Amino acid sequence: MTTPPPEQQDAPHVKTVLRLAAVMQRHALLFSVPLAVAAVVLGAVLRGTSGLVGALLGAVLGLAAGLVTTLVMRGTARTSPAGVMIGAMTSLAGKILLLMVFLVAFRGTTLFDNQAFGFTLLAVTVGWIAGEVVGFVRAKAPVLDL
Repeated sequence: MTTPPPEQQDAPHVKTVLRLAAVMQRHALLFSVPLAVAAVVLGAVLRGTSGLVGALLGAVLGLAAGLVTTLVMRGTARTSPAGVMIGAMTSLAGKILLLMVFLVAFRGTTLFDNQAFGFTLLAVTVGWIAGEVVGFVRAKAPVLDL
């Protein structure tokens, strides 16, 4: 009769990273979703249909970019702390590259209002980052897991 292999126990940082990702995502959504809604309404009121479309695109891109960060944190949590950092930095570089490609592809477009897009993306991104910072501080996670 063979005994089942013992379950592998996670490293101490895994629980911390997973908890941080959840708390940071919750606070980021609480900050950025109301900003996205307000920006979409303002875009529609001030710029019409093209403002609505631009603001919607900016809101979706901003929220998606923010969600990628916490999803990468969750996906890399079981790697080493350096692996989590590499994942975070790679996702940041990837988001910047994709945004640059989007901006170049739609430069001078008349499909949507560029100002509504830009201001909405900026507001949602700043709101997301502020929410992540507040979530991190409120989580009171240890900086060092010994």
